[in-house]
Amino acid sequence: MPTQGASITVQGGLDLISSSHALFRTPGAATKLQNFESSTTGGYRRVNGYTKFGGNSAVVPSGTSTDAMHGITNYADGVIVAQADDLYFSLSGTSYVHINKNTFTVGPGTVSISNNSATVTGTNTTFTSSFNLNDDIKIDGKIYKVLSITSNTVLTLDRVADTASTQNGLSYFIGGISASSLAAATTINRTSQSNVKFINFESTGGLNGTIYGVDGANKIFEFFIDDNSKYHFQELERSSPVGCSLIERYAERIIVAGNTTSPSTVFYSTRLKPYDFEGASAGSIDIGDIITGIKVFRNSLIIFCKNSIYELTNLDSTPIIKSVTKNIGCVSGNSIQEIGGDLIFLAPDGLRTVAGTARIDDVELGSISRKILPLVNELLNNFAAFTISSIVIRERSQYRLFYYRTGEADSGQRGIIGTFKYSSEGIPAFEWSQTKGMPVKFCTSNLNSTGTEIIFHSDESGFVYQHDVGSSFNGSNVVAEFQTPDMDYGDNGLRKSLYKVKVNIEPEGIQNDLNLIIKYDFESSEVPQPSNFNVGQLSAPSLFGSAVFGTSKFGTATLPSKSVLVNGSGFSNNFKFFSNDTNAPYSVNGMFVSFIAGGRR
Repeated sequence: MPTQGASITVQGGLDLISSSHALFRTPGAATKLQNFESSTTGGYRRVNGYTKFGGNSAVVPSGTSTDAMHGITNYADGVIVAQADDLYFSLSGTSYVHINKNTFTVGPGTVSISNNSATVTGTNTTFTSSFNLNDDIKIDGKIYKVLSITSNTVLTLDRVADTASTQNGLSYFIGGISASSLAAATTINRTSQSNVKFINFESTGGLNGTIYGVDGANKIFEFFIDDNSKYHFQELERSSPVGCSLIERYAERIIVAGNTTSPSTVFYSTRLKPYDFEGASAGSIDIGDIITGIKVFRNSLIIFCKNSIYELTNLDSTPIIKSVTKNIGCVSGNSIQEIGGDLIFLAPDGLRTVAGTARIDDVELGSISRKILPLVNELLNNFAAFTISSIVIRERSQYRLFYYRTGEADSGQRGIIGTFKYSSEGIPAFEWSQTKGMPVKFCTSNLNSTGTEIIFHSDESGFVYQHDVGSSFNGSNVVAEFQTPDMDYGDNGLRKSLYKVKVNIEPEGIQNDLNLIIKYDFESSEVPQPSNFNVGQLSAPSLFGSAVFGTSKFGTATLPSKSVLVNGSGFSNNFKFFSNDTNAPYSVNGMFVSFIAGGRR
């Protein structure tokens, strides 16, 4: 009988809704794609792992592993963690400093202030050496910014003194203390923290910017490390709303929403004064629907509500609210991310985008998760059982959404990966896969000072983890599988006897645990099914300038193809690539199948 062959390009991502007949035409798609990601350069790549931040010397921020995690964010090449009712910061993961502390220290001398005056008069003070412009000063329990410094004994506040009469001989306090002084500082108590959200207002606070945060119960907090390595923390006053759960930076302000008593109201601070909600350019707007998320998109603030979506603009003049849609909302603000020039969010019918059209200032809605609808429906049908989190991995144009179930073993925790790509016809689309075994309750990603993207996540173990690094799940195996649809090679009535599969695989290190599983005729129990085939040892190529003598493998191809002798026959078959190990990731890019044509059915 004549020998025939078929070339299969691996692309398209997970497809859980197309019929088996339709999938005959897309043999490179996947019916299972677990712990793989669709690569922007083609093929499917086994995901990286994660490891404890701080490695073997990692510690729990609060010191108590059972203290619940409530949020996490990148800051100053390190990480800020909300755990129990406190906040912690670390650069290394091997030690943390407790930062929700009173970071004001008493200044030398005393001061006098008067109602309706912004001038502070000092006695035995050293204002010129104690303060810089815009530093914090606390007088009589109220916090001000230093607007100008006239001399060692005279300075001007950024607003008139908040006092009923003239006050003389007052102690005053200077903002900022060293890290070593934090332990002895008084804790500023925060109670009932939950799902803490952070935003970096980068134009204040020095080189690292200023972190503002909300937790659904307490006052908005402000934290930064100044250019002199002094730590600053305070809870905002100046008419700042209490109990908000959402925060964003927009129009040179901070915007908060999700207030416990006003769930449909957006509050915004004074322009260029994110700490001030009582200035002339501060305000609030009632949207008329329960707000679930807020996110900047181009020059607008998109306000996601329970049953609708709005666009807010023109805060510097008369604010303009425009409806995007009144027919659909967002079920979780934690799902909202910007990727590919769009905002992606979880709606009641799946993942959608808010995409700009060709018309200026117009928007449209688009659904993007139809191919993985069973996965999304399972999430939505059990939504109350999960904690939702999401990140974008910028260098791979990738969106990751995780749904964490308390009490579930780490091996059962799941997520969804979407890679934004352009097809050969130039059509933008997401290719989907899923994760299993990544226990991600909260996650964050950002660029550090050298431009490297750093990703962190936390679970309920009490530790912080570096995400998307290494080749294991904190030492545990990564169970990865990619299964193709059944393919008939263009003729479902002709029996084929497979004898060789030449697979294009790019290993990133040593990989000797990869197995190929072939099932015939839709895995029919009436057809003899062969045993698993080991693909054999794979090694990354050794390239000049990067090879290490005694470690690197020489003589391997830059784009290797591995021939695997196989057996079995049927009218159609699928392929599954399966690994369960801590070896290096690898990419499956395609395959060439050789078979002998047999009898016709």
